[in-house]
Amino acid sequence: MSLDPSKPQASAEEGVSRERAAALFEPERPPAVFHRPLLAEVFAHARECYPEECCGIMLGPPDGEPRQVVRCNNVQSVRHSKGESQLDAGHGFWIDEQEIERALRDAEQRGETLRVVYHSHIDTGAHLSQTDVESALGPEGAPLWPGVGHLVISVGDNGVQAVALFEWDSECGIYIGRQAREAD
Repeated sequence: MSLDPSKPQASAEEGVSRERAAALFEPERPPAVFHRPLLAEVFAHARECYPEECCGIMLGPPDGEPRQVVRCNNVQSVRHSKGESQLDAGHGFWIDEQEIERALRDAEQRGETLRVVYHSHIDTGAHLSQTDVESALGPEGAPLWPGVGHLVISVGDNGVQAVALFEWDSECGIYIGRQAREAD
């Protein structure tokens, strides 16, 4: 599935109160552009996991565009059942540590790095929630993965509704989002 650039997209805030969105969304910023096969893979993953959140990573050369999608398992419901989280996979995501470490080791051997972490939001907007931001930041309030974007896909019964990329603005000390779309 692709998003039709000729049709207006749902904003990152649509269907969600400003209090739930923990990052600034600037719709006037130029959209982030991804290669069609990458977004198609991410959109398919989001639809397949619905009504649970999907999660994964995009890899590519340092300071370059992502080239590969790595689907990851959302172990949030396992964490919930163990009492490690109040959220299940329908309301949050957690990538298995061993899975991401393995993917990053393999990427390093190919000269690639982590470029984007992605996850879906179920029946709500493509925004970074307070939980998402808290999970992305270390104890000093700086990103755990400097230079890595966070792609959020809004998915519902009818498929993908919106997609936005959030990037850390070190001057402002917050994540700033913009619409994401596939390359023409």
